[in-house]
Amino acid sequence: MDEVTEPQERLRGVRYEKVTRFRMETTVIDGVPSTRRVGYQAWEPVPPRDWDELILRGVTGLAIAVTVIAVVATTASVGGLLDALVPSAVAYSTGVVFTSAWVACLGVQWLNRVNPERAKPAMIGGWVALAISMGAVFAYGHTLHQPWAGAFGACIDLLAKGLWALLIGHHAVPLDAGVAHWVTEQEQKLAGRELLSARLLRLNRNAAYQRAVGGREFQAADAILNSAETARALDASAAPAPPVVPEKQKEQEEPVPSVTEIDRQSIAGVVRTVVAHNPKVSDADLVTAVKEAGHPDRPNLADTVRRTALRVDPSRKAS
Repeated sequence: MDEVTEPQERLRGVRYEKVTRFRMETTVIDGVPSTRRVGYQAWEPVPPRDWDELILRGVTGLAIAVTVIAVVATTASVGGLLDALVPSAVAYSTGVVFTSAWVACLGVQWLNRVNPERAKPAMIGGWVALAISMGAVFAYGHTLHQPWAGAFGACIDLLAKGLWALLIGHHAVPLDAGVAHWVTEQEQKLAGRELLSARLLRLNRNAAYQRAVGGREFQAADAILNSAETARALDASAAPAPPVVPEKQKEQEEPVPSVTEIDRQSIAGVVRTVVAHNPKVSDADLVTAVKEAGHPDRPNLADTVRRTALRVDPSRKAS
């Protein structure tokens, strides 16, 4: 990689540092291009030091160091105090508990640093655990006839706790009542989803375990419950559907033609009846009888009556 330092104007009073940058350089020979990546040195301005961040990191590191010293000192003091009563391993293991108690409360208080109400129990518990731890250290010094040494040793825990209280107070952001209520609601929703998913996971895990080792009793119970659910589903599907309300009929509908009831005798029936009573009846009288029976007059009515009469009595002659 070629390194080329390019001249660059620098401002007075601004701190710079040399960095490596890259650019693409293309070489064309006989019309064929070739591109390569070329590195070069440049000066880049460095932002000023954030002294607030540096101080905060220093205080945090100091608090961690003091806490470690307090844990060691309290463990040694409580271990020496209980060494005459229990084995040394148990005595010094118990010493860790005294400092760990207020450190654990401190962690919970840190997690709830933006919610004073939720952080209050952890804060109170932390101070109580701290008082017990300091009392144990002072008691150890008293047993050695060194009460002042015990008192100063107990203050190590107090200093560590005080440093962490200052850090938590620095990071704690006071929330407006409306913002705090909104945050609480969102936490409740997320906690509800988390709780429900955990419950479902546990129930599914238990169900899988029961299916694997439950035996015939579990299979019988499962079959009974499944049959009951199936029956309920069938009952629900067999329920009559709600009545469908018909749409409103059109106000104007096509009129239905009236049916005229026909009670008159047919032309053939009239002719047959008249001829049966009077075989010599004339065609004119038959036409009159057909009209009286209710048949309307029309141009070919006489011819229709005559042909009908000949069919009824072929021996008739046209009169």
